[in-house]
Amino acid sequence: MADSQLPCLRCQSAMELGFIPNPARGQQVWYEGEPPTTYRASFMFGRKPLVVATLRCSMCGYLESYAKT
Repeated sequence: MADSQLPCLRCQSAMELGFIPNPARGQQVWYEGEPPTTYRASFMFGRKPLVVATLRCSMCGYLESYAKT
């Protein structure tokens, strides 16, 4: 992800690419739309998951997440 060259929104220092693991899927994913009223795996059918990439500021530790297509 070339966005790792983005400056931190808080202190303008360099950001480094990383991720936050999700024990159920291996890595966080994002789905469009409202969450279901009851949690079932079927809510994911027909929706495209986007992998969530997280950038961390090397100076202040600020985290910023992106789900790019």
